[in-house]
Amino acid sequence: MANIPVNASAILLKASQSITGSFAGFTVLPNSATAPQGQVAHFTGLLDGNGGNLMGSGSSLFFTAGQTYPIFVTSASLDPTSANVLLYT
Repeated sequence: MANIPVNASAILLKASQSITGSFAGFTVLPNSATAPQGQVAHFTGLLDGNGGNLMGSGSSLFFTAGQTYPIFVTSASLDPTSANVLLYT
């Protein structure tokens, strides 16, 4: 399990976007008037800290909004219906 630094910086990943890098975890943002997509992060691609695929072939992965997940991530892709996600560096 990743430890998110106390003074972490964060990168906003919006619905339909993808990113690669080295991240110590993420928080799923609740929907708002400016991002009314949904109440879950709907990942279409997610790789762990070792580059291992966290999803099965052709599957999706969902995480509840308002929660922080301390999972090392190196690549992430969001579905167009997904809530926005903050990835911590």
